[in-house]
Amino acid sequence: MNNEKIKKYAILIVSIFATILIIWQNSDNETPPSANIIADDEADFFIVKGQYTSFDEDGNLSSTMKSDEAKHYPKQNNAILTKPNLLVYREDSPPWRLTADMGQYDMNDENLTLNQNVVIIRNETLETPWTLKTESLTLLNKSRFITTKQPVTISDKTSILEGVGMNAWIDEKKVELTSNVRGYYAPK
Repeated sequence: MNNEKIKKYAILIVSIFATILIIWQNSDNETPPSANIIADDEADFFIVKGQYTSFDEDGNLSSTMKSDEAKHYPKQNNAILTKPNLLVYREDSPPWRLTADMGQYDMNDENLTLNQNVVIIRNETLETPWTLKTESLTLLNKSRFITTKQPVTISDKTSILEGVGMNAWIDEKKVELTSNVRGYYAPK
């Protein structure tokens, strides 16, 4: 009986080992998903130290976007940006500056998604300007609307607001933190 248990365990171990070996051999022949995407849609051009300017319907300057590098992918019609730096203009006040480590610009919808160390500065001429920090956000350029579901910190000279999720309407000068909002106020 003791030999029967040993045989069963040996068969079980050999079966497990054989299954792992088969899976391992089959996985070597597969192309990683990211390689499929790259092979399927390779960059057709790139720009170093580029600038893209857009205007509103009346011909007024709407935004200026610069990046250290931009690669265009034709099938998705988007651009992957390194160190994007965007100025969004408003007719009655200083522009908003949006920066990040990485970005993706959808050329069909004119939406810009910023990732990693995202910062928005409003009226950067001030000594301590209004500043927003998050890890990811999307600017819907046509409607001039900004949104994120990530944690956000907003600070200025006298206060700090923290929350999770945000919606901002650039032209209406309205910012809404959507959940877990905490505020600190320290008048000078």
